Formats: sequence, C-alpha cells, structure tokens
Amino acid sequence: MTQNKRTPIKRILVLGGGSAGYLAAITLKTRLPDIEVTVVHSSKLPVIGVGEGSTFTMPIYLHGYLGIDPHKFHQTVKPTYKLGIKFLWGPRDHFHYTFTNQLNARIRNASKPNGFLGYENFPFGDINAALMASGNAFEKQEGGGPLINADAAYHLENEQFVAFLEEHADQIGIIKKDDQVVHVECDEEGVQSLQLESGKKVDADLYVDASGFQSELLGKALGEPFTSFQSSLFCDRAIIGGWTRQDELLKPYTTAETMDAGWAWQIEHDDFINRGYVYSSAFISDDEAEKEFRSKNPKVIETRLIKFETGCYDNAWVKNVVSIGNSNGFVEPLEATSLSLICDHSAKLVQTLSDCGGFVNVTTKHYYNQYTSRNWNGIRRFLAMHYKFNTRLKTPFWTACQNDTDLAGAEELIKYYQACGPSFLWANEAMGASDPFGWEGYLIMLVGQKVPFRKNTQSLTKDDLNIWNNYLGELQQRADKSLSMRQSLDIIRSDEWGWQPDF
Repeated sequence: MTQNKRTPIKRILVLGGGSAGYLAAITLKTRLPDIEVTVVHSSKLPVIGVGEGSTFTMPIYLHGYLGIDPHKFHQTVKPTYKLGIKFLWGPRDHFHYTFTNQLNARIRNASKPNGFLGYENFPFGDINAALMASGNAFEKQEGGGPLINADAAYHLENEQFVAFLEEHADQIGIIKKDDQVVHVECDEEGVQSLQLESGKKVDADLYVDASGFQSELLGKALGEPFTSFQSSLFCDRAIIGGWTRQDELLKPYTTAETMDAGWAWQIEHDDFINRGYVYSSAFISDDEAEKEFRSKNPKVIETRLIKFETGCYDNAWVKNVVSIGNSNGFVEPLEATSLSLICDHSAKLVQTLSDCGGFVNVTTKHYYNQYTSRNWNGIRRFLAMHYKFNTRLKTPFWTACQNDTDLAGAEELIKYYQACGPSFLWANEAMGASDPFGWEGYLIMLVGQKVPFRKNTQSLTKDDLNIWNNYLGELQQRADKSLSMRQSLDIIRSDEWGWQPDF
C-alpha cells in the first residue's frame, strides 16, 4: 500500500466497457460530478451476450442511487422481472428462493417461526413465492396495474443493457476512448500510464480495472495474488445457449436445475430463453456436458463454452488501482451476485472518495479491501452450502460435493441450525456480522434442501399446522388473482404507466 496521497483524485480512468466498466463509470460521474471519468474500451472486444439475473438491489441502484429513468429503461432495455429463483434442488420436487422473508418470520399465533412450520410442507412461504408457484408476477393495484415493491429483481439481456449504459455514459459527460491497451507502465506508486494501440498514452490519478477475467491492471500489471475457491466450488466450465421463445410461459423467476456434474440456469427474456450448464471438467468432458445439456434442452440452437476459475484477488484496491467485477473475482452465477457486487463496490468506492475528499490513504484502502474480501468470502460459503447438502442426485460429482465441499466459514452456522433448527433466536450470533445473505438466505437453502435438525416438526401442535395451512391457502388465493409477467410488462412499458417520484 502506498503512503497518503498528497493531492486529491481528480481524474479516474476505467479500463473496460462491459456492465462492470460502465456501471462503475456512471456511478463515479453521477455521484462525484466534478471528477473527470474516462472509459477505455475497444469495440473490437465483443460484449458477451449472456442473459443475466440480478438481485432486488439492482432496480433500487439503477433508478434510485443513479437516477436512471425507469420508464426509458423499461422501454429501451426491456428487462423482465425476477421474483427469485426456483430451485430444482435437493429431495423436494422444488422450492422457491425469494428476496423476502418466507421462513425468517413468525405467523401470528404460531408457536414457532415459519421455518419449523414449513419444513415438511413448503410449497411457498410468502406472497412472492406463491406468485412464483402460480406463474404470475404481481398482485393488482386498485387501478388494475401491477403492484411492484422493492423486492423484485431484473432479468437483463447483457448486450442491450451495456448499450443502454454506454449511451447514458455519453449523456452525463463520461469521456470514451475506443482503443486497446498494449502496455501498462508501472512504478512504485502503481500504474503510471497506459500505452494504447493507437499510439496514444493515457494516465489518471486513479485507475478502475474492469477488464474482466483478464484483470489487466490488478492481476497482470500489479501481480496481486489470487485465492482460488476450488475447494468449495468445483465447477470451472459453462456451456451457454438458448432458443427463441415460442409459446412458453414467461416465468417471473430464474430456474436453477441440478445436473449430473453441476447445474443449469434458465433466464427469461421477452423473446428469448437463455440456458446455461455450469459444470466441473473433473467429472464430465465438454462433449459429454454438451450432450447432457442438449438432451434436456432440445430447442437449444448454438452453444458457447466458457472456462473460468472461481476465486478472488487478495486485495481489490492496490496502490492506485481499484478492481471491479470479474477483474476482482468471480463466482458462478448460482445466486446472481455479480451485478450486485459491481454496484455495491462501485458505491463504496464513491463513498470512500467523497468522505476523504479524494485524499486516499492506506487506512482507507485497508477497510475497503476488508469489506470487499468479506463479501467474496460470504458468497463463497453461501454457495458452498448449496453443494454440500444437495442430495437430489447420486452421481460422482454430487457425492464428491457432499463429502468434500469446504464450507469455508459456514460451519458454525450449520452447527447452530442442526442443533436448534430454523430458529432465528441466536442466528445472528452464529452467522457473524455483515453476511450478504442473512439468516433468511441460509434458511431457504437449508429447509429447502430438507437438511435435518434435532428439533423437528414432530414438536408442532395441531394448531400450528392449521395456522400454516390456512396461511398457505390465503397466499394461493391472492396469487391466483394476480397479473402474469406478460400482462405486467405490457402495462409497465406503455406510455400511460407512471412511476412514483421516489421509485
């Protein structure tokens, strides 16, 4: 780490023009308008056109923190809404993961929290999960339009999303250079300048590395060590494909399906269904994975193979370089955390620069790195639990996951659950501070996969079961009267639809 900076940061260069690069640049310029922000990206590098899921924080970030007009966004990018993830996972036929509290709650007059009540009978646990189960998207407002709360996420087509961000960057005064880096000049302070293919040389006070898996500045130029998550997450390949939507239901969720040597996602777009198979090359060959993928998805047209390594760099902010997105770390998209991390880390960078007046010091960097590292490790342990307890298939891959997955810090939490069940009484003590998923996230995966615990549902009273069943019936009635995704989108994208000013 360098000494305290003697002059404030006034010029920031973002290397990379994908979703990470433009989200970081837009965040910096929107929240710190006096700083000069430049994006260096080559149009020769294609945008990876993969469907992306997000978490509920994405709409809040885009339209609240960045002030991007939701009406224009919906009419241009045409996102679909995502209420959660439908898991074909574990011994149940399926279960629903939402961004709301299904199990970390207690119904009035019940003797125990919902996690106990729903352990055996868990079709859903709140209205969002009931909507997912019914195939509908939103309840109706009094005027007949969809009731959209701050607990729904987006499905985005990456190419359209990045094109929108690029146009928005132009509108707010971000400088763009269509060029490629051929050499990075470094000194004891970090990156000194970037030599471009055009022959030009550019420099800045601070560099944001959003160069993706290449990690041109943090990984290659500065040589920051990389910590692999392979002992927890065995998958290292993905086959990506899809097909043009025909008469399939436009579902209000992402699907995560257990496969022989990994899992497959399904992301819902207006006119296209995006599918991908994430797998471990140690347990299945690329050809075998392609065959399995196509056997379950006969409509798939073209496929692409992506190789990756899960893990993160030890520090995200080194000298005068801050890495954002895949240049800082990568985990498979099982919980759609990528865009959320980009937004969160970009916002923390802005807040850091604002609070210190642009005079960055070693303590500032230390706590930024501590925060980002805690996020990566929190995601690692949460995803590890998905693999450790998935008993749906008995293939060599899943047997190895059950036997050998490193829980990477989730052991205390699992021990608490196994001893005390889905009780939230001491969950925060067992979980530790600032977990990105909270007790609800863990409960959904533990109860959803029917991980056993000592205090089981045999201790429930007859009244408890009646209360739970009545609750489920009420949710089902509400969901059945709700709007479908297609109905909701038609209204949202119309010129007649209006957003609340504080959306």
